[in-house]
Parts: sequence; C-alpha cells; structure tokens
Amino acid sequence: MKLRNIAAFMITAIVCLCALIVAAQTKPDFTGSWKMNREKSKFERGGPDAILIKIDHKEPALTEEWSMSTRNGERSFQAKYATDGKETDQEVMGRPAKTSAKWEGNALVIEFKTGEGFFKRKITLSADGKTITKTVTHSPDGGDPMEDTVVLEKQ
Repeated sequence: MKLRNIAAFMITAIVCLCALIVAAQTKPDFTGSWKMNREKSKFERGGPDAILIKIDHKEPALTEEWSMSTRNGERSFQAKYATDGKETDQEVMGRPAKTSAKWEGNALVIEFKTGEGFFKRKITLSADGKTITKTVTHSPDGGDPMEDTVVLEKQ
C-alpha cells in the first residue's frame, strides 16, 4: 500500500513537471494582420495617424511588413528577426540599423539601433489573441528617451 502511494505521487509529480515545461516553452504567435487602434494608443509626440502590420511568425523566425500614415506621408518597411537575441544588420526606413529580438517571458523585445538613436519595442499578446500591445521606448534623434504605447487589433 505504501509503495503504491509513493508510485502514484511520483507519477503525478512527473506529469505536473512535464506540463510546466511545455507551458514554459510555449510562446505567443503574433502571425496575422494588425491595425492600430488610435483611441487606445498613447504617443508622447502625436504619433502616426494609422499603422498596419502584417506579421509572419514561425518561431524562431519573425517577419514584419509595416505601413503607416503620418502627417509627412506614407512610410513602409519590412524587417526580419530571429528571436534568439542575436544582432543583425538591416535597413529600416531607409537607414542602416542593428536589430535584435529576444523573449522576456511571454513578451518579445525587438530593438533597433541606428547612428542617430534607438527603438525598443516590448510586444505582448492578449489572452484571447486579438490584441497586441507594444510599449515603445525610443530616441530617434539621440535625445531624451520617450515612451509610447501602441495597441493593435487583429484584422
């Protein structure tokens, strides 16, 4: 009887441990088309009028296709990342940049570094998978950092 209880406890402990490991390894999938909700987003300096992002995410690869409308016209760019944190050279909006992407828990942190400044985006997915929130810390001209919050909804 005692041996049976110990065996049952060990089996339960192993199943729980395996479930925790699988849950810890599951990362959000950001794949989809995402449109900015201007009313829910907050910008220190006005921000763009519209943002549309198409994301293809097959862990550990992530590709973004951005298009945005600003008071200065339309802008777009494409960027590719590996979520392993390694820095790569890319062109972002016509400027050379060093980019990296890494996981911090269930948030993906993407960084751009240019000669003039930096952008750091911490991206989280809502529990229902319908909303992405990006906390963006940036200093595009090398000045004091600013922080914006961009809320995007799945289309």
